[in-house]
Amino acid sequence: MNENTPRSPLEGLRAAWADGLKEEVRRSAIAFVTIWVLFFAACAISPDLRARLAEMMFSTLNAKDLSDASGNISFLAVFLNNVEATAFIMLYGLVPFIQLPALALGINAMMLGVMAAWYAAEGISPLAYLAALLPHGVLELPALFLAFGTGLYICGQLTRRCRKDQSARPLWACMTLASQMLLWVLVPLLLAASFVEAYVTPAVAALFL
Repeated sequence: MNENTPRSPLEGLRAAWADGLKEEVRRSAIAFVTIWVLFFAACAISPDLRARLAEMMFSTLNAKDLSDASGNISFLAVFLNNVEATAFIMLYGLVPFIQLPALALGINAMMLGVMAAWYAAEGISPLAYLAALLPHGVLELPALFLAFGTGLYICGQLTRRCRKDQSARPLWACMTLASQMLLWVLVPLLLAASFVEAYVTPAVAALFL
């Protein structure tokens, strides 16, 4: 692979996509859905596991304080939280060999699986779960998959570099790719997703709760 930086951010993203980023995003999406389903099944079978994980999940969400002074979801807080999370997911990839973005992937997928099991155990309609997730999830989940895939791609590139593979991207190119993905793709997606989560999702979810 040529290490010269493409002239535009979009060219850089396209080059990485063709170079293996697409495959990492695809694998991340498959792994995410698989872990989601596995944790839903495990929590559906084991009430004790469901209770422990649900308590941990709600405690984590409450600690983030994503509400405004009126108790409603804050668009700005959600947006900044999601941008920070996706940025760190990609930066985790700067640590070679360990594949830390996979850990973040597993935690996020686990939380959605636990939430689905909790909704079912409380007798809440599956439609309510989907209504609370999908309006913004159709934008936020692709952003997460792209962040996971980018982090894993970067980790793979730097791991190859550490093994003296000169065809892999160097550190500066990996950092450039992460910044291009964040600024040109993730920020627009998360901006729209945060708006929907703050102003549309609550109204849609209220129809089923």
